[in-house]
Amino acid sequence: MDWAAWNPALTLENAGSVARDHLASERTFLAYVRTSLTIASTGVALVQLFTISAATTNHALEPWSRPIGATIIALGLSTLCFGVVRYFSIQNALLGGNYPVARVSTILLAITLGIIIVVVFGVLIGVRSRGA
Repeated sequence: MDWAAWNPALTLENAGSVARDHLASERTFLAYVRTSLTIASTGVALVQLFTISAATTNHALEPWSRPIGATIIALGLSTLCFGVVRYFSIQNALLGGNYPVARVSTILLAITLGIIIVVVFGVLIGVRSRGA
């Protein structure tokens, strides 16, 4: 592995659109950080919501709270790791005059979030219909 490619202290000549491209890459990285924080916070909130619900009214949600919450938190951490790797790979590609487009990762993240949403609502509806 080329550790020089992961050097955080990089100074470039501001010619053409170099600064604009690198600043856009930094904004995209910060969007990955923001998205991962939101996903992980949602996992923690979901665990708390299911725990409070289990403590007050419905004990059937309790077995689902930690596995679903842990999965969502792991997805948030994975998103953060992917954002870090993508930031440095984009930085290296920009130095070479290229730009790799992220098609598969964006679609994969959207599908994974969609599946998690369907599972959470499926659990809620299943537990509610079983208890009614």
